[in-house]
Amino acid sequence: MKNFILTFDIDWAPNFAIEHCLDLLDISNTKATFFTTHETPLNTEITSRGHILGIHPNFLPNSSQGKDTASILKKCLTFAPEAWCMRTHALVQSTPLFYEIFTNFPQIRLDVSLLMHRSSYAHKCIWEFNGVSAERLMYNWEDDAEFSEQRFGIPSELFFGKLTVCDFHPIHVFLNSSNGSEYNDLKSAIHEKSLFEITKAEAAKYINKGAGVETHLKSLLSANAVCLKLDEI
Repeated sequence: MKNFILTFDIDWAPNFAIEHCLDLLDISNTKATFFTTHETPLNTEITSRGHILGIHPNFLPNSSQGKDTASILKKCLTFAPEAWCMRTHALVQSTPLFYEIFTNFPQIRLDVSLLMHRSSYAHKCIWEFNGVSAERLMYNWEDDAEFSEQRFGIPSELFFGKLTVCDFHPIHVFLNSSNGSEYNDLKSAIHEKSLFEITKAEAAKYINKGAGVETHLKSLLSANAVCLKLDEI
């Protein structure tokens, strides 16, 4: 029996895209982890439906979440006060960054920012530096990392090794993105409007009708496999 874990990087997605993911999970009675980027009523909805809510801090220049590590973490924890896990936006990481986070924000006990796409060895390990320690989990599948090859939904491409830890983005699930062009076309169409502000009808015009990210998620949810929660490994 294969084991897998589902995670979602919210990435400032519109509420209807997040709700779409939650509804798909409800249909299969599957639990996941969502890494939130902003304030939305769906943060509460995520936890009320039995999912884990972590944070997705953005440490890139001009972050809307703050100007330095501390202010960014504090802002993110207003979105998810009980969060104990994180994945950094764009997978930004360094020893000094993690040392500062794990020293000053001990409630964050697990980082999931290390991607080795399609690796057969997803695993958890202990990160230690200068007397500070925390857990890290390497994950081994991400939707946009598959855009170049587009092996979405193929049964032999669903699982890797003993544990497959997947990362989806709600907007790509909603658009059933195949190679990113759907998202890029949507962004071009809405001009200066933020992704969070768009309507479901605006986005629906760009849904891919072939195999894509939603296809892959549905294939995982219907597979003969066990979906574990992030706190079960």
